Amino acid sequence: MNGRRTIAFAGVLAAASAVASAQGTNADQVEAGRKLYISACQRCHGINLSANGIGFDLRTFSPHDKERFVRSVTNGVRAMPAWGNTLKPEQMDQIWAYIGSVNAWKATPGSP
Repeated sequence: MNGRRTIAFAGVLAAASAVASAQGTNADQVEAGRKLYISACQRCHGINLSANGIGFDLRTFSPHDKERFVRSVTNGVRAMPAWGNTLKPEQMDQIWAYIGSVNAWKATPGSP
């Protein structure tokens, strides 16, 4: 029985390590997104997504709007210029992660 406990404990440690690693990656992604947001988005969309009357209020995005977000950032919409030739897909993912962190979205299964 002692051997089974050791194996079970090792499994718990491995799972905890994987969760911590994923959370660290997510934190890194959010921080990278924050930096990109400040340099590329903040002047129109405001500090902490609080639009200053120029850009779309990004606090209204739901976690299910990523496709619309990517399409808008890539192609532009109304007064917003297209960023598709400037931002790489992984940078858009980072900005999306930052938007989610500011909006306090709960992590969903399968999310980074």
